[in-house]
Amino acid sequence: MTADGPYEARKAVRARVREGVDLIKITATGGVLSNTAAGVDKQFFVDELESIIEAARMMGRKVAAHAHGTDGINAALRAGVDSIEHGTYIDEESIKLFKETGAYLVPTIHAGKFVEEKSKIDDYFPPAIRDKAATVGPLIQDSFARAYKAGVNIAFGTDVGVGAHGTNALEFVYMHEAGMSPEDCLISATINAATLIGVQDKIGTLEQGKYADLIALPIDPMKDVRAYQRVDFVMKDGAIYRSH
Repeated sequence: MTADGPYEARKAVRARVREGVDLIKITATGGVLSNTAAGVDKQFFVDELESIIEAARMMGRKVAAHAHGTDGINAALRAGVDSIEHGTYIDEESIKLFKETGAYLVPTIHAGKFVEEKSKIDDYFPPAIRDKAATVGPLIQDSFARAYKAGVNIAFGTDVGVGAHGTNALEFVYMHEAGMSPEDCLISATINAATLIGVQDKIGTLEQGKYADLIALPIDPMKDVRAYQRVDFVMKDGAIYRSH
C-alpha cells in the first residue's frame, strides 16, 4: 500500500493491523527488483517513518524495513525499526545505530548472489533491474561481514523467492564465507530469529514447554555448514514429517 505523509502512513498501519497482520514491513528504500531506474535510496520522510513505527508500537507490532541505501537504512534505524533487511550500503553510522538500538540485520546474502549471477545473462532482467542487480548484488556479503565483525545483531534470512525455493540453506555457507562462525550461523537462525520476531518463548531453543520443532543432519554443522543442505529428519510440533 502506498501512503503519502505521516497521517496516511498511520492509517495504512491501522488498516494492515485490522486485516490481521502480525508484522509491518516497509520499503525504506527503493528495491533491486522494482522495474524502475529510481535507484535504491531513501523513500520515506522522517515524519512518515516515525508515524509508522509509533502506530505499529501502539498496536503491538514490530516493524521490518527493506533497505539498501545508506540514508534509508540510517533513517529507519533512527526512527526505531526492529530490523533492516539487506543493509547493502551500511556505513559506520549504520553500525553505531544498530548497536545503540538493538535492531537486527537480516542480510539476505543469498538474494544478492542470485541477482548478481542473473544480471550477467542477457534479457533475464529488464535494463533498469539489471543495472541495479549488477551493482547491489555483489556488495551484500561484504556489508554483512563488516556488521558481524562489529557485533551487530544478526538474524538469518534469505529472501528466497528471489532465488529458488529449497536453496535457503546456502545462506549458511555465504555467512560462514564472510567470517561468521558455525555456532553463530546456527544461533542466527534459531535464537536470534525467534527473538527478532518475538516468539522466543515458543521456538528457537530446545526447552521444555516449547514447540518440538527439530531437524537432524547426517553430519555435524559445527564442522561443515553445508550440512544444512542435507536435512534427513524433520519434526514439527512433535509430528515427524521426514525420516530417512
